[in-house]
Amino acid sequence: MLLPALTLALLLAEPDGAVAVGAQAPTFSLRTLNAEAAGAPWVRLEKLVGPEAEDAGSKVVLLSFFASWCEPCKKELPFLVSLDRTYRARGLRVVSVDIDGDEAGIEAARKLVAGVGVVHPVGSDRFQILARRYLGEKAPLPSAFLVRRDGTVARVDRGYTEDASAFLAAAVRAELGLSPEPKAPAHKASAAPGHH
Repeated sequence: MLLPALTLALLLAEPDGAVAVGAQAPTFSLRTLNAEAAGAPWVRLEKLVGPEAEDAGSKVVLLSFFASWCEPCKKELPFLVSLDRTYRARGLRVVSVDIDGDEAGIEAARKLVAGVGVVHPVGSDRFQILARRYLGEKAPLPSAFLVRRDGTVARVDRGYTEDASAFLAAAVRAELGLSPEPKAPAHKASAAPGHH
């Protein structure tokens, strides 16, 4: 039954209705817009983090909220695909949540996700119940949350306007226990063949 879980999530939220760093991430179960690509008709946070997590390889979840009409979100989506591809084997799980409420918006989001080649799960939050839990009443977009294996929120970025690629990649690497992104190595001049 989802009602007790939702009630518990309401109690754990910040006074303004938004989740804060250090809080338990509200769990959810959403139907996926890309079920075939993601390999599942539903995405459930509790399968990835928390005491009942089924995904043994999951170390941190990057949860990103978007909508089809949000231009910065459209720019961020290919980056999320890249993060998923680069760090999945290291324990990152990316989950996107579409907050479009009408059929036209949901269909536009579905086309956007397919066009970018998203294979991580994209849940549909058409009534914005989950968005209000994480983002508060204003639901600024794009917004991203990093959730640790124990289910606590490690980082919150709501309604950012700068390019997310630098700060999200650094935050993901830090949460996975990886060193900062290495600088490109300087190329050494190699000796010509036959010369020592």
